[in-house]
Amino acid sequence: MPGLYSLLSYNREWLRYDLVAGVVVFAVLIPSNLAYGELAGFNPVIGLYAGFVAMLVYALFTQSKQIIIGPESTTAILLATTVAPLALGDYTRYTYLAATLALIIGIICIVAGRLRLGFVSDFFSKPILTGYITGTSIVVIISQLGKMFGLSISSVEITDKFMEVLSEIDHTHILTFEIGIVILIILLLMRRFTPGLPAPLIVVIGSIIVSTIYNLQSYGIKVVGEIETGLPSFQIPMITLSDLQILVPAAIAISVILFTDGTLTGRVFSRKHHYRLDSSKELIAFGAANICTGLFQGFTVGASQTKTAVNDGSRNKSQLSGLIAAGLVVVFLLFFTSVLRNLPLVALGAIVIVAGYSLIDIDEFRSIYHTRRSEFVLSILTLVGVLAFGLIQGVALAVGFSLLEFIKRIYRPHTSILGICEGVDGFHAVSSDGEQFFFPGLLIYRFDAPLFFANAAFFVSDINQAIERSEEPVTYLLLDATAILDFDSTAADAFREMYLDLKEQGITIGIAGANGVLLDMLERAGLDEMIGKTHMFPTIRTGLISFAEKYLQEM
Repeated sequence: MPGLYSLLSYNREWLRYDLVAGVVVFAVLIPSNLAYGELAGFNPVIGLYAGFVAMLVYALFTQSKQIIIGPESTTAILLATTVAPLALGDYTRYTYLAATLALIIGIICIVAGRLRLGFVSDFFSKPILTGYITGTSIVVIISQLGKMFGLSISSVEITDKFMEVLSEIDHTHILTFEIGIVILIILLLMRRFTPGLPAPLIVVIGSIIVSTIYNLQSYGIKVVGEIETGLPSFQIPMITLSDLQILVPAAIAISVILFTDGTLTGRVFSRKHHYRLDSSKELIAFGAANICTGLFQGFTVGASQTKTAVNDGSRNKSQLSGLIAAGLVVVFLLFFTSVLRNLPLVALGAIVIVAGYSLIDIDEFRSIYHTRRSEFVLSILTLVGVLAFGLIQGVALAVGFSLLEFIKRIYRPHTSILGICEGVDGFHAVSSDGEQFFFPGLLIYRFDAPLFFANAAFFVSDINQAIERSEEPVTYLLLDATAILDFDSTAADAFREMYLDLKEQGITIGIAGANGVLLDMLERAGLDEMIGKTHMFPTIRTGLISFAEKYLQEM
């Protein structure tokens, strides 16, 4: 429990910073957790249940001093799309299924953490996460359109929701729509001109005051209504084996997504504040938080980028800020839930829409496009996949394309002919017009990938083509092997055949920069004796000197 260990050695000078941060985080999470609880298909107060239980447990298990965990738009949408089709409109069954999903996710995370599987998050590249977050944000925005127009939307799938909104648009409740637009404008203006103020909290307070004074409910404006005072009770959800079989695959996918998102968020702040974050230990922290929220009437939780940014912006110093925020939620649940009775649902919808909008980063897409076009296509495919097929299916599709892109890179890796550029130290890729030869007959070839069964044939073919394109007859091929970090039996056979073929043509092979693994593999395959120790060089420069000495002797 790294968080508990950190608190036991707490520096009292940090208290005033953590206290301020905890109060600010509390002010932000009350409206947002209510909104995400409602977005997930629950009574809004369930969002507060999930939030404070998760924060209490996570603060004790995490190494991160900044991350605030709780309900988020991603977790809410993933939950709704996974569980709602199974519940068939039964709210009690829905709560049991949601709690069970959180329990399963928690168990998966803890087991994965104990097995040191934190590295899995490294397989979700920046383009995938960018497309995923943008797709999720659009899904979140669409999911709130019903509240904005004052419509009762019954569809579960996001495309069905959108089409239902379009078909019912002529039944829009005009006053609800007008209030929603005003709230959206206020939130966006405050986000633009007063980013330091807790806009969602101000909007919630203002909406409650206006709703109470003018009795908006009497005009057809839907409000939160009565919220039960008190804390969640401990309960073990009861479901069937068939439900479990359906939930487990979804739980695995959601675990990877939530953990990856949380780990990347944690890495950003750990680098900023110069401390180490163990991904596998973070898995255990995420798991513990989800298990406990599942046992106390909550639902799946993940790292909140918004609340984490607020926590860090308030200059918090430790996990205590999260504990303080959770403690304030407990006080609120015990004594002050009645103040939310007249809160219009359209206000919560507007808060969620602005939160979703804030996560859409066009500049990130532009940066990816300029860096690598294929990765930009991957991010767009993820975005389209999330919208067309669903969150989990969209990410699975994107990971599949990402793996294909990776395979393509090592199947047809970058290769080059090396030479010396005037005025530049070292060896660099040069054109294949004969200028790369230091001495007549020398060809320096670089292969930028592990050499194995999938690219061995390409390796041989590309070398033969380089030799054929040479204006000078090649008598010595020097292979720059610094990037060949692996070597299998198929590659050994291909290399042996190439060696014998080039030997018949009067071409000698030398190897420069081979690492210990490659040298060991060459020895096991018997290629080191075939090539000869005198043709194995630590660097390209030593190989060049050896060839030059021989060349000068022959002159």
